[in-house]
Amino acid sequence: MVTDDWKDFVKLVLNHAGHGYVEYSSFVIPVKKIAKVESIDRKIQDKYPEAGQNKDQRYRSKRAGKANFAYLRWQNVGLVLCTEGEVKERPDADKFVRLDAEPLIFAVGSMIEIKIARARAGRNYTAFLSKKSYREIKAVVRDNIRHRRPAVAEEYWNRLRGLPAFSGILEQTRELTKWIRKECKLAGLKKWSGGRLVLRPL
Repeated sequence: MVTDDWKDFVKLVLNHAGHGYVEYSSFVIPVKKIAKVESIDRKIQDKYPEAGQNKDQRYRSKRAGKANFAYLRWQNVGLVLCTEGEVKERPDADKFVRLDAEPLIFAVGSMIEIKIARARAGRNYTAFLSKKSYREIKAVVRDNIRHRRPAVAEEYWNRLRGLPAFSGILEQTRELTKWIRKECKLAGLKKWSGGRLVLRPL
């Protein structure tokens, strides 16, 4: 399944993970090959024909102890997902890892990386800002607050309003809000007018 919206891509990954597709193999299509992306899609689908099975076929495969597959792509980020079960041998086999052992991380802009991993509480999976993105956001905001440039800090903060309200991201933005207020107090700024982010539910 191909989507042009990274938020839909994340929702698809999380939906599949919730149905047992917790192993994955990911790849990034180089810019010079992006014009051939449809050909790459066909190549992946030919390699994993199980990804094209209908609901009944997937059910029968599961009953037979065989793994089911799904293929997802957003722009140049491709992902083959797999359930537990018997996997037939293939030439040039891809390496699969588990989401709970190795989170999926991909960039959606110059400053934002998304990490899909197990939620901090419970058995579900959710989306977070990657550790790299989280630290970079804090560094930019901290630098502008400490140099008493709150308007610039708030400009960067407001860019985060386009983030979707996945539980992991919500938790992180709450933590960031508390941290920013402390930074403002340390810098002698009376007020942080950026306020709490209100993210849109999906």
